[in-house]
Amino acid sequence: MSDAAYYRDAKPVLLELLDPAGLRVLDAGCAAGLNGELLKRAGAREVWGIELDGAAADEARRRLDHVATADLARVTLEQVGGEPFDAILAIDVLEHLADPAAALARLVGMLRAGGELVACIPNVAHIWVMANLLAKRWPQKESGIFDRTHLRFFAKRDMVGLLRDAGLEVVEVRPYFTRYRSLRALALVMSLYVLRDYWARQFLLVARKPVR
Repeated sequence: MSDAAYYRDAKPVLLELLDPAGLRVLDAGCAAGLNGELLKRAGAREVWGIELDGAAADEARRRLDHVATADLARVTLEQVGGEPFDAILAIDVLEHLADPAAALARLVGMLRAGGELVACIPNVAHIWVMANLLAKRWPQKESGIFDRTHLRFFAKRDMVGLLRDAGLEVVEVRPYFTRYRSLRALALVMSLYVLRDYWARQFLLVARKPVR
């Protein structure tokens, strides 16, 4: 996969998990800004992005209201406007961080009480991962579950624990197979539905910051 394609992935399913109408949203690790653009088109009041890659950040600026070229491990609220956000996206980013728990805690600090965080994380308990481990190998790929830039690995319960440890209430966990309906249906049939978690390439999680 080319660098351009790598940074231009988008997940329309996000609009099934979050109604962005009127919200101030932060897309953490926004890449080229396609997910944030989806939310803008669906009525988000303002969308900020954070992206470390300079070229991707420049492209995201053409789609989002504001983009900070910054490291999620060090970014401050002042760099993204100084006001808490109504919703935060962490899509395909936490697995790339050396300390995802610390970065997540930083993001939660930027979220208003009652606000929601939506995360998407690759599923290391996927059946293809298990098959490769049984074959005594761990492929290095340009993207996907075996992306060579992944630093941390999570299965479903680990993902839920990561968000809960950050002080969030997990309200939904949804398996994600693919954006293509026919392939999604095929994966469900092959999993016999009962084992669908092992066929999920990723999980989408919605979590809420408690109102104290």
